[in-house]
Amino acid sequence: MVLNIYDFDYLIRMRKLQIKRERVIQILKKVEPWSQEDLKILSDNLLGPMRKIVKHETAEFFQSCLNELFVKGHPLAERLKILSKKLSISIVACLEPLFWLKPSLYPPPSEEMLALVDTEELFSFVSISRRLLRESMLKDFIEFQAALTKSETSEVAWFIDEINHITVYDCGKIEPYRQLYKELDQVMQNEVDSKLRCHSYVKAALKRKAKQPMVLDGSNIFMLRRKLSDLEFTLEEIARADHFFYPFWVVFDRNIIHLVKDEITSPWFRSPLVYLHSPADEQILKIAKEENAVILSSDRFRQWSTDLPRIDPRRFFA
Repeated sequence: MVLNIYDFDYLIRMRKLQIKRERVIQILKKVEPWSQEDLKILSDNLLGPMRKIVKHETAEFFQSCLNELFVKGHPLAERLKILSKKLSISIVACLEPLFWLKPSLYPPPSEEMLALVDTEELFSFVSISRRLLRESMLKDFIEFQAALTKSETSEVAWFIDEINHITVYDCGKIEPYRQLYKELDQVMQNEVDSKLRCHSYVKAALKRKAKQPMVLDGSNIFMLRRKLSDLEFTLEEIARADHFFYPFWVVFDRNIIHLVKDEITSPWFRSPLVYLHSPADEQILKIAKEENAVILSSDRFRQWSTDLPRIDPRRFFA
């Protein structure tokens, strides 16, 4: 058994699996009905035979099948057997949801793991896999799967593509990649830097150390020049400034929807980082206090008797 744990690509493969796990668990733990988009996310992130089945089932059917797997009452082996019949895949292949939920206990039914263990009898597959994990001295089957996987090309390309798909409107998605970037050697960091095509603030969030979070007074910044795009411009300036502020939130007064006119379809109004609140000052100060954040606004908030740190965004437009 050869485990590939002595190169930087191993770190990326491991983090890649951890990110996949976060996405899968987010779907598995949803109480509300799944959408077809949820199934697509599962299909894109699963490792074993279940991945192909997901593509051809309805969200309602697949969610009900997995819900039955997690309902206690019958032995786990029986529940896996029932799921196997419903999905027409092997019992071992039905271990995949358990792997993502508890990777310290359950092995993945991946091509690499199935080839290594060379049995699809449930108890043998699990017991042999657990023995191999113990012998490897790795923490869990996430690390073990990353060690088993052989990269045909450098995993840096995957990393770069992931970052380039992150926008300022969903900048929070950068968080899982920040530590990984720090762990890359200088050569790999230089390769990443040279191929990033995302917003400058996203690049800075990946690479720079933040002084503290910030709250943008969205309505105030908009009213400076009546341009919603000035939010992106302000973030560009923050990305270049001596002190970098991350993460950020934007607060608009609710009446903004009557002022932006044709820009009502802007991605800002679909962003999880944006609040619509009246009065906006109330929400801005609340976030700033709770998150120890600096405020970006030309408003001095005198009526609120606050001494919270503030940056006047007009300096960026001089």
